[in-house]
Amino acid sequence: MLKEEFLKELGFSIKIKRMRLKISQEKLAELTDCSTSYIGFIERGEKSISLFNFLKIASVLELDIREISQLLEK
Repeated sequence: MLKEEFLKELGFSIKIKRMRLKISQEKLAELTDCSTSYIGFIERGEKSISLFNFLKIASVLELDIREISQLLEK
């Protein structure tokens, strides 16, 4: 899998989980101490995400890391 493809899949997974929890981008940004535009870039796969920021987002959204690791197997 290409990096660009992975970032898009990861961003989409984050967006879907956020929407299922009925959390706005603004609220997620506030809870993770990130900017709203950064959250948008991540969700669109336009920007790489640091491990630190990923862990903050994953914690807030209660993401299952095993689900994310399966993205690499595609």
